[in-house]
Amino acid sequence: MSVSLYYTAKREHPLSDQEKSAYQKVVEHYIAEYPLGDLYEDFCVYDFEEDFTENVIFDGSTKLPLNEGEEHCLQVLNYWADCLQEIIDLLPDAQWNIHVDDADITSQFHYSNR
Repeated sequence: MSVSLYYTAKREHPLSDQEKSAYQKVVEHYIAEYPLGDLYEDFCVYDFEEDFTENVIFDGSTKLPLNEGEEHCLQVLNYWADCLQEIIDLLPDAQWNIHVDDADITSQFHYSNR
């Protein structure tokens, strides 16, 4: 059994090269600095650039480690949520949809455009 963090951002225009580079640096930093033992799964961003449909500019998911206990799972969730918050801050005009499996946690994040 597993649980995952899912994230999708939409807006009217695609990501700029600067935005792509900026979010990639954030993701790389969080992966490189992961402090919570073995890296269960990287922060995953889907390859969606070739098919800009439904205005999706950012989309991905990250599996969370349930097998090491609830407390560890929450620590990992909070770590990747910090990474995601930095990306949200980079894309202030995007509309986000964030879930842990079926639970909508979008409102748990801060948005500069709301």
